[in-house]
Amino acid sequence: MKNIKYLKISKATDWLSYQRAIPKDLREKAKLMGVSLNIVMPLRLTKAAPASQITRAIDNQNQKFEDVCRLLRATNTDVLTKAEAYKSAQTLLGQRNVEQGALVNVDIKEDAFDATLDEALGIHVNQDDPDWQKVYPKAEKLPEAIVSAVGQLLNTREGHEDFHLFSDAVEHYKRFRQSNSDAAMTSEGQFKRHSRELAKDFKRLGDFISFSGNQEFTTDNCNVALRLYKEHLVAKYKPAPATAKRCLSPAAAALRLYAEEVAIKVAVTTKLTIKDQRANKKQREVVDIEAELPLLWAAAHDDSYDHFFRLHVFGIFSGSHASELVQTDVESVREEEGYFVLGGTKKSSRTRPVIIVNETHKALLLQHKDHPKDAMGFVSICGFRALQTESRHSKLMKQQLLKATTSSTLTAYSLRHTGKHIGEINGISNLPQFARMFGWRSADSSVQSDYGKAGIYSSAMIAEYRKLTDLMIKDLPVFDSPT
Repeated sequence: MKNIKYLKISKATDWLSYQRAIPKDLREKAKLMGVSLNIVMPLRLTKAAPASQITRAIDNQNQKFEDVCRLLRATNTDVLTKAEAYKSAQTLLGQRNVEQGALVNVDIKEDAFDATLDEALGIHVNQDDPDWQKVYPKAEKLPEAIVSAVGQLLNTREGHEDFHLFSDAVEHYKRFRQSNSDAAMTSEGQFKRHSRELAKDFKRLGDFISFSGNQEFTTDNCNVALRLYKEHLVAKYKPAPATAKRCLSPAAAALRLYAEEVAIKVAVTTKLTIKDQRANKKQREVVDIEAELPLLWAAAHDDSYDHFFRLHVFGIFSGSHASELVQTDVESVREEEGYFVLGGTKKSSRTRPVIIVNETHKALLLQHKDHPKDAMGFVSICGFRALQTESRHSKLMKQQLLKATTSSTLTAYSLRHTGKHIGEINGISNLPQFARMFGWRSADSSVQSDYGKAGIYSSAMIAEYRKLTDLMIKDLPVFDSPT
């Protein structure tokens, strides 16, 4: 613990502190501004805290220390945005131990009014006086924007300020997404997969802040920034408008959420349609029913092919996505009833019963039933594949599809879309029960949905799905042996 940089340990107490000296080139200015040359801040942790938690706390205090240095470097020639001035004013009050809102209900004629200003601004309280520079020849004036922001903070109770930044919205959205994600996790593989998804969205939020700057959170600033960012993304990803939408969505969602829950006076537009998005949508290649589907069906019954790939081929007849398969627990396989409950967190309707097609399918589903559970008590039907990345899954599917059919155009998505194509051929794709079987529509009965959350589905429902599944595979050959 003693090797952790900027950590202050006292023998007199178990509580830990952060300690760091002001850089030499800023010390003279720090003295004039009444800022301590040795910044000490509590970490609110004891000596019993784990090193990782202490390190995170020190990183947070490092950011506050950098704010102090940024304040000291500000001069009367600096051009500050309102956001930068507001943050510097907060830092100044914190360093001079003056509470925000200290002038609320204080009459300007009272001595306490001038005393509070002196405490907050120090020698800079009268910096507009013609003789100020003669009295303090080595001092530099504070930017007027900071002085104004200090006055605003002193007259606004903490928690009642109307000033917000884009970064506030981004941090609020990150906490919202993180808490929702953590609550939905049921396996280590799922946790890693969601962590990768969150990391991508958080990077997109960072790209938005880099493009727009950390502006004040106002109606005009939000809407103009989103419009300009949309135009920038459309130009950057012109051949792929769907990519532009993915990059824009987190920023728009963050600003809207903050406007709804915190800065309620701000109205963020909901009209951010990216033209040609649907027109340019990729047309998924489907499997040739006559030539390629029998080859894939044979591969699903051939143990020389990858276990995950074989499960995915059986998933054709339920519209099962690769991510849904890896999120399926072995304990969700109800072999006696002839179905298993597919995992899926994208939509509630994606968690649905899927018919066990035959004995080979059942053997594949139960192949990992004796494997040890992870820390969350989960064992995926896909085994170690559940811990791999989506890109690795896509590459594997591409390789196995090429091996089975010699077609280089088929992808993992082709299998899911092939199921819909088979349904259209058999005239059942428009049936509501077909849509529910493929996870496109939720069950109508709330009672059924409640039982469904526990993995219990009615015999009539399973019989209905079995009938549809049998219709989809009726022209395929029968393989008696699981291998």
